[in-house]
Amino acid sequence: MPTFPVRSSPPWHFRLAKWLIRNRIRGGFQMIELGERMGWLDFDCRYKLSERISVEVPLYRRVNQLALPDLLAYERPLVKLLTDNISSFPRPATWIDCGADIGILTALVAAGCRQLKEIIALEPNPLPFAYLQRNLAQLPFPGRAVSSAAADFRGRGTLAYSPQDPSDHSRFLAADEKGDLDVVRIDDLGVAPGEPLALKIDVEGGELAVLRGARQTLAHASAWVVAFEAHREVFRRTGIDPCECVRYLGEIARVETKVAERPDVRLDTDQPYFDQVSEKITNVVCVRAPEITPG
Repeated sequence: MPTFPVRSSPPWHFRLAKWLIRNRIRGGFQMIELGERMGWLDFDCRYKLSERISVEVPLYRRVNQLALPDLLAYERPLVKLLTDNISSFPRPATWIDCGADIGILTALVAAGCRQLKEIIALEPNPLPFAYLQRNLAQLPFPGRAVSSAAADFRGRGTLAYSPQDPSDHSRFLAADEKGDLDVVRIDDLGVAPGEPLALKIDVEGGELAVLRGARQTLAHASAWVVAFEAHREVFRRTGIDPCECVRYLGEIARVETKVAERPDVRLDTDQPYFDQVSEKITNVVCVRAPEITPG
């Protein structure tokens, strides 16, 4: 893995380029590409998200080229739903991030929570995993980075590329007994039963498999919130409707479901998800509903 110096802020031309992109003004992407060619982005940038939380971002890696405003706005509706639910739990929750990349979402959730019992972040790709380890080490909560993919089996696998998107963020797990990746279930992580749990899944089509591999952990948690990405192109590739994930969670407990980016949508799990949600990419958040005590 390349080693680059760490800076506390990005250069002016990068900040300008990202400002142009955010404001839909031409020239921003060309400035980024020039910076890449000239080596002006060959460093890591350590951003401060709060008084307690910072995150190290490799600006030389295209999928992580974020300025601070981009970082603070990253998945904002999802982060708010997650932190609101985690903060409502009576005790500190265990946070599990499947497909954590370098740990940006984990850092944002940590910045919005007063207390977490433990952070467990899984990332099978070696390059982002190295950053994930460093970023978890900077958090004020106990954490462990796991260099594994998550699914519904223990074994080996490889990361395949999507034909529609060759970036690292679109790679997905393919089972392969001779593969170079370790594959685990959430149920293998040794999460203590009887405690609140928050689980985020972004694995490019393997969400239902991850949930199947987390069934016992979820069944024995005192409360939980589960978030997973719903991607139209991934659905076309896998044929797995996001509503299947919601229905599966409903077999474990009664759930309340929201689409983070579309709070107006009342999801009908008996209907196709993308007939109800027009956006290409959204995040589905399912919360274990309180038990109803007979009166």
